[in-house]
Order: sequence, then C-alpha cells, then structure tokens
Amino acid sequence: MNGTVVSQQPDDLITGFRLRMYMIFGFVTVLFVLPFTVNHFLQGRITMALLTLSILIVSGANTLWILRHKRQLVPLVFFFPVMQATLIAGLFLQGVTIVFWFFPCALIILSIAERQHARIMIIISVALLIPAAFYALSMEFAVRFVVSYIMVAYLGDVIVRLLDSVQEQQARLATTDPLTGAYNRRHMMACVADAAEACRRGMGTASLIALDVDHFKSINDLLGHEAGDKALKGLVDTLLQRKRKLDEVFRTGGEEFVILTHDIEAGQATAFAESLRLHVEQANILDGQTMTVSIGVADYENNESIEAWIRRADVNLYQAKERGRNCVWPAPTFTYELKSIG
Repeated sequence: MNGTVVSQQPDDLITGFRLRMYMIFGFVTVLFVLPFTVNHFLQGRITMALLTLSILIVSGANTLWILRHKRQLVPLVFFFPVMQATLIAGLFLQGVTIVFWFFPCALIILSIAERQHARIMIIISVALLIPAAFYALSMEFAVRFVVSYIMVAYLGDVIVRLLDSVQEQQARLATTDPLTGAYNRRHMMACVADAAEACRRGMGTASLIALDVDHFKSINDLLGHEAGDKALKGLVDTLLQRKRKLDEVFRTGGEEFVILTHDIEAGQATAFAESLRLHVEQANILDGQTMTVSIGVADYENNESIEAWIRRADVNLYQAKERGRNCVWPAPTFTYELKSIG
C-alpha cells in the first residue's frame, strides 16, 4: 500500500481486544504462577520449577512488550507448546493436583488466539491429554477429567464466538452509517488524520472528494422519503463499485458524502471525481429518474491541518454547486481511466 496508513477496521479492533487479553493473561500468570514456581524450587521439584519459570519469563516479557510496542513478542502459537509441555509433565509428576490448570489454559487459548488457530490448539491439547490422563491417573478419574475438559473447551468456544460476534457488531456500529453502509463521520475524522500524517511523512499522497446529491430535497418531496433512502443507498453502492481498493467512502451528513483517496497523483483526483460523477449520472439509481451529484476535490497540501483540508474540499463543493451543479471543481484537465489498486 505504498506506506499509506490505514485506520482501524472491525477486524483490527478484534485483534486489539485479543492483544489486551494476552497482556492480561501475562499479568495474571505472573501473579498466580510465581508462588507455585517458588514452592517447586523449595520442594526440590526442579523439572516443574523450570517449566513454570519458563512460562513466567515468557508471559512477563510478552506483557512488557505489548505495553511498550502494542504487539506480541511471542505469539501464542509458539507459547502453546510450552504450556502443554508443562501441563503434561505435571500430570506425570504431580498427578491430580495439576488437572485444575488445564481448564483456565483452555479458556486462555480460546480468548487470545484467532478462532481457527484456537480450535486447532484445543484439538491438539485434547489429543495429547487423553493418553497422558489415562496413563497418569486412575481410569475413573481420567474419564471424568477428559470429558469435563472437552465440555469446558466446547462451551468456551461457543462463548468466545458469541463475544467475537458482539465485538464485530459494535465495531461496525461505531464506524458505519446504518442506512447506507458507508463509514460515518466519526470514522472519517480518524481516517483523514491518518492519511494527513502519512502525507506529512512522505508516505504517499491523499485527496478528499466531497460529494453532494443535487436537489435531494426534491427527491424526498416528490417521490417520498423511502425513495430518498433508496437514492442514498444506490449512490453508495455505485461509489463502492467504482472506487479503488484503497479508497474509503463516508457519509458525513444527510445527502453529503466524502471519498478519501490514497496514492493518487496531483490532478488525477479531479479526473477520478469526474468519472464518479458521470457514472452516478448514468446509473439507474431511481428507476428511470436521473440523479446527479456536485463534487469538490482537495489534494492534501503539506503540513495542512485536517480541518483546513476538509474545509477546502467543502469550499470546492460549494463552488461546484454555484457553477450549476452536476460538475466537479476544480474542473478536471484530463480523463481518468479507472484502475483498481490495492
């Protein structure tokens, strides 16, 4: 993406949630496992002491790394073998006293790892647990333990899946306009800030395309509000079909929209906007009724504030309306050939 900074999407928010869970896991592990590690050393259980110490070191280092750098030092997929080795060794060395640690570990895996990876880890855990449990424990206890562990893992997966769905829904509601599916103004401000910062650092270019539906009040008055809603949805669908992969569409007001374009050469944004205007005019959004838009374009200028950038796009949109609507301002000087980039 040529260095363009992209704002958080719902998937990013879920990843951030899992990262916070990993950090909390590190804090909790150090707090609760440290006394057992000390006790293992005092009791001469060197193998268990070293295994739990390795968990403490990795957990603590991971937590500090996440706090400082906002990313994992050791992904769970690499930490998972250490956890399993400690639990399985504990079954052979300590018997039933270790079984209670399997349950929180299953919940940790399901909460932190991406869903598909978590399920694979749980399956591996069960595959290792069954023979170890039947070898190290009595038959009656092993059966109950394995069955209860599988039940906890399954119910944990269901609960985490529901939490993921709620998190995804909340993320969409926080960033998306419910009527049209375009991003909302709040999300636009974050994306515009990111784009401006990227431009200041020389990491690509960006332009704002401010767009307003011409005579939208007449559509509502003559055809009804249902037709007005249909017009807005159809407009966004049209823009989403024509935009490039990196570009983002926002609804900023009733019939007002903004497209944030990334990595487009100076002057090309107006030509791109003209191609969007023509496509909207030619699209059959209102069943035979022609719908047009006025567009104002503003390329980002070095060290410009985001407020000034947005204001320039709005001023140019106003100029397009003053010049008779259904046009782009500044006027394009050449034709833009749409090419999808990503």
